[in-house]
Amino acid sequence: MQGSNLKGLVESLGAEGFYHKVCTLLNEKQVCVDDFSYYELAEACNVLPQLRRLRDWSPPDPPAAPLLRESNPGVNSSLFQVVTGELIGRKVIEGYEDDSGFIGDKLVTVMPSRVRNSKIAGFRALSGPAEIAEGHPYEESTFEEKYVSTSESKQGRILSINEELISFDQTGEINRRAMALGFYLRQERERTIVRAVTDADAGNGLYVYRPRGQGQALYATNGSNRNWIGAGNTTSTDFDAAVPLTDWTDIDAALNYRATEVRDDRIDGTSRPIMAPVKQMLVPERLRGTARSIMQSTEITVTTDDQETKFANPVQGLMEVLSSPFIDEQGGQALNDWYLGDFRKQFVWTEIWPVQTFLQRADSEAAFDRDVVLRVKVRYYGGVSAVDTVFVTKVDGA
Repeated sequence: MQGSNLKGLVESLGAEGFYHKVCTLLNEKQVCVDDFSYYELAEACNVLPQLRRLRDWSPPDPPAAPLLRESNPGVNSSLFQVVTGELIGRKVIEGYEDDSGFIGDKLVTVMPSRVRNSKIAGFRALSGPAEIAEGHPYEESTFEEKYVSTSESKQGRILSINEELISFDQTGEINRRAMALGFYLRQERERTIVRAVTDADAGNGLYVYRPRGQGQALYATNGSNRNWIGAGNTTSTDFDAAVPLTDWTDIDAALNYRATEVRDDRIDGTSRPIMAPVKQMLVPERLRGTARSIMQSTEITVTTDDQETKFANPVQGLMEVLSSPFIDEQGGQALNDWYLGDFRKQFVWTEIWPVQTFLQRADSEAAFDRDVVLRVKVRYYGGVSAVDTVFVTKVDGA
């Protein structure tokens, strides 16, 4: 709405009507946040001379509607804060929702929650079916209860908008900062997820897998969790050596492990293999090219001393390749290791608060010290937990 007579619109629609009209146009995508000028909005609300003396306002208390009624003596100041908070909040969310290159939501299932450190209940595999002789009763099947506990944290940032940014009509800079705030909050969530699914912080006592409330390493190198291929695997001794990712045979070896060694945890009878098809492969950026070449090649060439044989790639398109620099960031052995399985079946993101934005009142200490007019806070409250161990396999790629 840059160039439009905003003051005339405010006068014709009234403060409350103008606010609802702005929200309607934004929701219907007839205009976007970038179409507004914060300077022109302040001018239309007659608050340019008093930017640092704006009336206190916070979205939860009181609500926007009473502030924008004509009976409210500070209606113009309130209108500026309400509309500015709406516009900046939308730019923050726009930056947060720009998921280009992000893979976190492909690795977890989002589970809304109202409490932190909750218990996610599960059951061990039920007893297998038994043959029933004619006239005999059916045997009762039982479940043994098990659970994992979740862990969440609150993350957030504050963006301060100073007087100069509005007075000098730096609308583009305000919007850029708002989008950056949302983007970097999304970055932090992404990093949290990737480090969790790779169990990167287990060595520091920060566990993603907490059976019965007790944290433990998810990818136990003795193979006891049925999800480790590599040195030290004493549970599955045929898979106790590293498997560097070089060609389709390495994928085939990992699939063979999952077919023969990943078994259910039934409490009665002999454990059996689990039907858990792989959907994704997760690798560091260092192995991204290799992994995609293996999965996307249509043909395999095998050369012997006297001949060359070509055949169809047996793993072509079998799974989606995902990669993240937050694995490379871990350094050391993490640069060689790779993972495959159904990540969303094994990991959940417990979301207590989705991403939220708030507008802080203007008469804070920062308003005096740094000419701050508005402060926008963005936050979320959530965390990653592993609800099982068998759906994702880690491969020692040393």
